[in-house]
Amino acid sequence: MDLKFYRLLRTSEVEFFQVIQKETSNIYGYILIVDSKRKGELSDNPVLIGIEDENEYEGSSNYIQVIAFTEERYLETFTADTFSFIDGLLNMKPDCQFFIKEQVYNSDSEFLDFDFPFDMTPIVDIIAPYAQKINKDINLNNIRNGDFNYLSQKYLKN
Repeated sequence: MDLKFYRLLRTSEVEFFQVIQKETSNIYGYILIVDSKRKGELSDNPVLIGIEDENEYEGSSNYIQVIAFTEERYLETFTADTFSFIDGLLNMKPDCQFFIKEQVYNSDSEFLDFDFPFDMTPIVDIIAPYAQKINKDINLNNIRNGDFNYLSQKYLKN
């Protein structure tokens, strides 16, 4: 499957991508990457719970949470190429772990509806609660539509 990845938002702690199938231009989903800026914990990787001992677990010096959003009908085809893309972005960090969580939504219009290029701010409204749950210091409230003209959107801590 040939997918294109469009970065919609980038701050120092958050990146958000739209994933589109090249041939049909269908939106297959979105990728949210949030840097927690903290040491990794056993609870960050649910796959290891019950396998690793919490008292002996040594997490990496930093943990990044990735949420891959897609519709159920695209889940199987979305996963392989998307995970490869994410691995390419994050795998070369020397002491960093990341975990990819899949989240299914009903339809693209229910998940994210923004008017490119006239109103990009709904992107912030959708991802802010997810980002703040992962890193409580993230504040995306000051991002305005004009900020999307730049490579990075501004970021101000609380």
